[in-house]
Amino acid sequence: MFKAIACINQKGVIGKNRELLYHIKNDLANFKSMTLNNVVIMGRKTFESLPGSKPLSDRINIILTTDEEYGVEPADNVFITNSIEDTVNLCEALFPDKEWFVIGGGDIYKQFMEKGLVDEMRLTIVNDYADGDVFFPEFDKGEWYTYYESLNMRTTDNTSFRFQVLKKK
Repeated sequence: MFKAIACINQKGVIGKNRELLYHIKNDLANFKSMTLNNVVIMGRKTFESLPGSKPLSDRINIILTTDEEYGVEPADNVFITNSIEDTVNLCEALFPDKEWFVIGGGDIYKQFMEKGLVDEMRLTIVNDYADGDVFFPEFDKGEWYTYYESLNMRTTDNTSFRFQVLKKK
């Protein structure tokens, strides 16, 4: 099964103008440590928003896009799929020994969650209500339980956030 990993605020916002809404050092370090040497699955727009539109190093990068003509500079750690089913089959066939992380964007999270493929969510929850244009999908909280939740922490600019791991019941 797949794990969704995201940094969201109280309104469920994850991005604005093709950029992450937050750049919290602890969150980015947490993301890196969890996804390192594993599989990250993202949509085309998320891939293109990465620095230099380059794949994340030391991870298998799967770009999910409906554009069958889409291509990127060839790399050993990049695969392009055109459907959720193809992505699942690729992960099962080539990477059964890795953890599979869905890292965005909003539509990709939604598709995986609607198909019941996500069994864990690793969220950084920022305690504010900033606006954005990309959202983490709403989900039935009754279908999930809190496996772990940190105390609130603060960044150097006083932004309050916490880590939360939710698992499917």
